[in-house]
Amino acid sequence: MIRFLGILVGAGVAAVITAWIADRQGELVFTLDAYEVHMSAPVAIGLLVLFAIAMIVLVRLITALISGPGAIGAWFNARRIRSGNDSLSRGLIAVAAGDVLEARRHADRARGILGPHPLSLLLQAQTASLDGNVTAQHHAYRKMLTYQDTELLGLRGLFMLAARENRHDEALAFAARAHALKPRAPWAVNALFDLHTARGEWAEARNVLEALAAARLLDANVVHRRRAVLLTAEAIDADRRGESEKALGLASDALALAPGLVPAAVLAARRLAAAGKIWRAQGVVEACWAEAPHPDLAEVYVAIKPDEADGQRAQRLAGLAHLNRDHFESRVLEAEEAARLKNWPEARRLLAPLADEFATARVCALMAEIEDGENSDSSAAHGWLSRAVRAARDAEWRCSHCGATQADWSPVCHGCGRFDTLNWMGQTASTRADIDAVAASVQGIVPPNATKIPGIPAGLVALSRPRDNPGPGGTDFQK
Repeated sequence: MIRFLGILVGAGVAAVITAWIADRQGELVFTLDAYEVHMSAPVAIGLLVLFAIAMIVLVRLITALISGPGAIGAWFNARRIRSGNDSLSRGLIAVAAGDVLEARRHADRARGILGPHPLSLLLQAQTASLDGNVTAQHHAYRKMLTYQDTELLGLRGLFMLAARENRHDEALAFAARAHALKPRAPWAVNALFDLHTARGEWAEARNVLEALAAARLLDANVVHRRRAVLLTAEAIDADRRGESEKALGLASDALALAPGLVPAAVLAARRLAAAGKIWRAQGVVEACWAEAPHPDLAEVYVAIKPDEADGQRAQRLAGLAHLNRDHFESRVLEAEEAARLKNWPEARRLLAPLADEFATARVCALMAEIEDGENSDSSAAHGWLSRAVRAARDAEWRCSHCGATQADWSPVCHGCGRFDTLNWMGQTASTRADIDAVAASVQGIVPPNATKIPGIPAGLVALSRPRDNPGPGGTDFQK
């Protein structure tokens, strides 16, 4: 409708102009050699308009003849690019769909049309990965390094290939180059951190951690925890080399960030006690026990004063236990001290709730000692020892990622190589589902089928199961 109205308006304007020209009066006369030409004004104006139109057409024709080959080439080039992009799109769709043959066909076609185009190289790499052709992947990723737009992508591909083939030095070099190229790339800086920690390069890992913190790629609490663990790892290495003062300084710095980090507290307490700083050593253990009770803390607490009388030792350990008196380790510590002093009724009273609700192997063994010491009942003691064999395992250093256990703490799990995944926890079953449930409980997520036992340390979760046999003679231990 608008176009029709435009045509009408144009026709009206043309009619008005034609009528105006026809109404003009006058004559145009010009002489050419012996000829004299006379024409009216409307004819002269009409000829002038026709001449202008002819000149415009002539100029356009000459321009088209001059630029024609280039325009034709540009048209064919645009058509070629459209065809290449179509192959790229179809090839990437085929890769996503897992169609190797179709992806390879389109990758070859795109390479033939576009040549070493960045997206063509990406399609080649993806196709080679889908096909399992490692050599082709290396070739495509190496070529990506020559283009600014795909250099980071090529580095990541080469890093992943090197890591998969356990070429750790090359993987570290690729990650470092990617980090230098783009410092805020999360995969590069995290890869550097994981590689340095796996190689025990704690100082380098701390530098990378500071880069993570500066780029705000990690939560502040996670940064503080990782700093503390790295400082503890450095302290342990320094202590092994005999650098006692350096080890103490690093362990103290770690405890300032994470007061409940047991390995740091144990190391710091031992170094302080060796330097004769008994009160400071006790303070370190007590601060850590209030956060995270652990048998190693009790052991070093006893070793601080090896020559004290039995009664004083029991009183001092009772004070330590009361700093976190509802914890499993605190109850067991008090019961063990009562049994060591042969105060069997007190030991039984302290241990009864644990033996009734969640009798681990350690609790069963201690109950056997109480039965034998108080009642000289070898049969009941043997029953508790038999029960200890099939009882739930006591807390140990367990990886929250893979479920592997270790006798001693380390900053990196020996099973899966993950950093800071070892937690002091117990396990009630050997299935993977139960391992996941225990790992979730450490992070504060208690599975719906898990029951929290009063007095059991954080991370020690009893999954739903039939109530355990309370032991020999029913409830005879409750006297």
